[in-house]
Formats: sequence, structure tokens, C-alpha cells
Amino acid sequence: MKTYNLLVLVAVSAGALGIAQAQTASNEHGIPDAPTRQTVSATSSTGSILRKELRWKSKIPLNKTYEQLTPEQKAELHSMYEKLADGDEPPFPAEGIKPIFNAIKKGQSVLAARGELNFGVTVGPDGVASKVDDFGGVGGPNAYEMTQYVASILVNAKYKPAVCQGKPCTMQFPFKLKLN
Repeated sequence: MKTYNLLVLVAVSAGALGIAQAQTASNEHGIPDAPTRQTVSATSSTGSILRKELRWKSKIPLNKTYEQLTPEQKAELHSMYEKLADGDEPPFPAEGIKPIFNAIKKGQSVLAARGELNFGVTVGPDGVASKVDDFGGVGGPNAYEMTQYVASILVNAKYKPAVCQGKPCTMQFPFKLKLN
């Protein structure tokens, strides 16, 4: 009986230790070693301390794929390029921009970076991103972490490849988003 009680005590202790270690491995956001939420200063317009949401100000809708865009929306996307030949198409997130936007929104709620995300994602003819260039603009104490977080989201997204002269080709996809 004493051996049984000793084994139960050891098992309970080991279980408690495992739970404690699991809790320190990630926080309530599921992000390992994520910084704690920072407070936000009051806005000058309302005096509110409520966090402003990210806003997508483009005419390109978040919830549509390239094929679902209207001719006007495609023209808006094409205008982001210096030179895009008639009939050529730029790369575009395969599921639309909304999954990328939502992932960034989650990170922004933790990191509270400020400024403008300004990236160029190099997308190959297979629709796979090979590189993300950061053109700067994010500031604050968590700027580096936010930049790395967003770059990882963009490089792991699936894309509709660009089309050059009727064939899939490599091209950059511009991604800009203002963080308030």
C-alpha cells in the first residue's frame, strides 16, 4: 500500500510539473515567448483607449480571389506596377487577401507595432513565394518582431502565379497595410 501511495504521489508530481512546463512554453495567444500586450495611448479624436483596428483602404476586396475581381479592381491591382503588358497578370494570394489580413491582425493585437507594412513578395511560376523584401515603415519597440511575423505569413501563403506573355512567370506581389 505504501508503494502504491508513493507511485501515485510521483505520478501526480510529474503530471503537475509537465503542465507547468507546457504553460510556460506558450501563452494564451499560442505564440511562444510572445511579448505581453502593450497599452495604447488615448486617441486625440475621442479620448478613447480602445485599440484602433487595422484598416484595408484599397479598392481591392479582401475576400475575393484574383478571378473574382472586377475589371476595375484588377486595374487597381495592375496600377501598383510600373509596367505590366496587356494580357499579363500579377501574382495574387490564391485564397484572397483576407487570410493574410486576419493573421496579421492577430499578431498586431499582441505586438502593437505602428507604421505601414510595405513588402514585396517574390512569387515563382509555381505560385510559391521564394523571398519577401521589406521596404520599411514599421516602428515602435516591436517593429522587428512585427516585420518578421508578417514576412513569415507572406512567404508561407499560396499564390496564383503571375502570367507573362501567356505563361506562368516570376513576379513580385506588393503588400501594403497601415498599422494604427
